Amino acid sequence: MVAQSSRYVAWSRLPFFIPLFLAGQQPAVDYFHHFWFNCLLGVYLLWSLVRLLWVHRRPVTGLRGAVATLIADLLIITGLAAAAGGQDSPVRYAYFAWPLATVLWQMPKVTAALGPVCMAAYAGMSLPHLLDDPTEASWPVVVDEVYVLWVTGVCTFIALLLGRRARAVSDLLDTRELLLDDALAAETRERSDLADALHDGAVQTLLAALHDLEEVESEAMRTGAGASAGSAALARAQTELRGTVKEMREIIFDLHPHILATAGLEAALRAAGDRFARRGGFAVDYDLRLPGRVGHEALLYSAARELLGNIVKHARASHVRVRLAVDDGTTVLTVHDDGAGFDPRVVRRRVKEGHIGLASHYVRVESAGGRFLVDSAPGNTTIEVRLPRGARRAAGGAG
Repeated sequence: MVAQSSRYVAWSRLPFFIPLFLAGQQPAVDYFHHFWFNCLLGVYLLWSLVRLLWVHRRPVTGLRGAVATLIADLLIITGLAAAAGGQDSPVRYAYFAWPLATVLWQMPKVTAALGPVCMAAYAGMSLPHLLDDPTEASWPVVVDEVYVLWVTGVCTFIALLLGRRARAVSDLLDTRELLLDDALAAETRERSDLADALHDGAVQTLLAALHDLEEVESEAMRTGAGASAGSAALARAQTELRGTVKEMREIIFDLHPHILATAGLEAALRAAGDRFARRGGFAVDYDLRLPGRVGHEALLYSAARELLGNIVKHARASHVRVRLAVDDGTTVLTVHDDGAGFDPRVVRRRVKEGHIGLASHYVRVESAGGRFLVDSAPGNTTIEVRLPRGARRAAGGAG
């Protein structure tokens, strides 16, 4: 959050060039030096552009960087004010406005420290007037200094309140993420228990029945007692049992993909994509590039499985692309298909109506601090799931 705030401050610095430029267009006054003013104005513009580009690569997150930036700002502003007439220059209003920009940093100590620095800079800028006519110039300087002090105090208070509010929001988001982790972990345990129960119970029973049928067929062929109609019935029964066992094993894999825990997310996505491709009759291209294990692997896998399942059920697609990569600290899962498409507004509406499926994954992703982006049209549907890479725990666990 502090990193993003430093970018906001950098953006706010750039349009401040406009009032500074207009201040230099005033009629000539005493102590006004156009050449130095224009030079310093160019320095300010260049500094603002460089700082803007810099913070987008290396945001200011510490006290030292913030203080250094403010000192550079005030030095340039003090030079502009002195070159534009000092105490009589409209540039002096920058000292009243500058503490406002520091509020975005949400660093009350920085904002509070800015007050004395601004007052000292203002006094230095007014020094020529004070030396020339100390009687008339001193009182306006004192009044302006008090204004600067008051503005700094108010901005410090606002920065303190914003910081507390930001920490409260962050704590709520952390709590929500932990609750989501616990819910997904409980779901994973239940699915694992159900998969084990099916494997150890129903699948073993079906295999035993298939074995018995094979023994009956073998005995009938050995004794010659089996009629052709009976043999055909046995063959059909065996085929049905084999198909049922295969379906049960696929259900067990869907319930608890052991490959996610053992081989990782990439292998699990390939296995899931191949299974859904066989069911839906479409081709799948993979672009899976992960540097290692990431956070929220179970949630990413679950979302991919839901998206691929919807393609099988509704899209009537012939080609699907699955992409997985890390982009600027975020794990990005993208599923694209050339199917029928759908109205993206349906997702949010079905969330409000209490439906599960794709809508529930939308809520889960956002609860984990991620984003669920949908772009759909006939023949071109792209769904992107973005989740923080460095999560405290992989949501739901990976095993």
